Amino acid sequence: MAGKERECTGCGRTFTGTNRQCTGCRAAERACTECGHVFTGAERRCTRCRTAEHVCADCGRTFTGTHRQCMGCQATERACTECGRTYTGTARRCQRCRATERVCTGCARTFTGATRRCQRCQATERVCTDCKRMFTGTHRRCMRCQRTERICTDCKRIFTGTDRRCKACQATDRACTDCKRMFTSTDRRCAGCQRTERVCTDCKRVFTGIARRCMRCQATKRTCTDCERMFTGTNRRCMRCHATERACTECGRTYTGTNRQCPACVWGLLPESERNSRSRHGNNARRARKQAAEVNGPVSVEVYMAIAASGPCVYCGADSAHVDHIRPLSRGGWEHESNLVGACAHCNLSKGSALLTGWLPERVAYGAAHSPKVAAELARLTTEQAELAELAELAELAEVAS
Repeated sequence: MAGKERECTGCGRTFTGTNRQCTGCRAAERACTECGHVFTGAERRCTRCRTAEHVCADCGRTFTGTHRQCMGCQATERACTECGRTYTGTARRCQRCRATERVCTGCARTFTGATRRCQRCQATERVCTDCKRMFTGTHRRCMRCQRTERICTDCKRIFTGTDRRCKACQATDRACTDCKRMFTSTDRRCAGCQRTERVCTDCKRVFTGIARRCMRCQATKRTCTDCERMFTGTNRRCMRCHATERACTECGRTYTGTNRQCPACVWGLLPESERNSRSRHGNNARRARKQAAEVNGPVSVEVYMAIAASGPCVYCGADSAHVDHIRPLSRGGWEHESNLVGACAHCNLSKGSALLTGWLPERVAYGAAHSPKVAAELARLTTEQAELAELAELAELAEVAS
């Protein structure tokens, strides 16, 4: 008999079916006639016993369930009866409205959701149906295979993921459930509390983080989506494009960066033992690099002072207070007077260990126009990069030919 829309005699809710009462009102706690497991429902057998592998009548895909159609074919775009939000699914209410705080029947942990068990208890080790990689989860495909390029429904930005909204739009200001610190994210715990010591699945190196692979293995050479500059990292934009002018949450000072606190406050919040350890490590490493890069012995303090006082900053024309290694020591530069120029504190610190070809083009152009040393190093780097590009092109042609 075909079901028709009717009003439940128990709760008065409108439903489609052949009975006088809706499924919710007919549900009672009973023992499954097959496995003896106690469950709440309107059927004689529990869902586990009624579940079987069959072929979807619509798409022909093999799935495990109790219906004639798979979940993908049953899902339709509908309006939530509670919040009115449009969503795609099989229930009358969206996932957000059905979620309540409950106790997991598996681990007794309190969680917010629409199922009897938390995600951790539902997850099992399985093989991805697409890439055949082993993963732990609740889906047939691993997260990597589920990710597709899509448009965020809020900000309309293109992103790669499995949700309708990008991470930035999903993130809200919340308190970490462990340390109670306020942070902005989509997780219950802040990144600091989630970090644990683990072994990288690629290089087997021990690192502290929240991912399966260390940052070194995750980083790839890519083009920044904003400035189109080549960089090595894990984000779509380089650090320079990520940095914005912001107010420090600790001291209120305006600075340019990617963190919530300015560098001075980040350093001040570290324990004294950690500060001392980092200072010793940094000083020892720099001293070792300088000794290894010496040409005719160490450069005297008098030479450093004379270069710093020789004139304005070669990169911007401001007052010179620092001495910069044109080619950084960490990138093969020499500890010699020919590699030293006067620079202001801002230019010297922002340049850091970057080569001239990877730093601010306007500052590099100014330096090349006002310093023969900078111009010579820039020309050498440009020639090097051209030769490397030519070698890479030849190697690619040889690979195609073979």
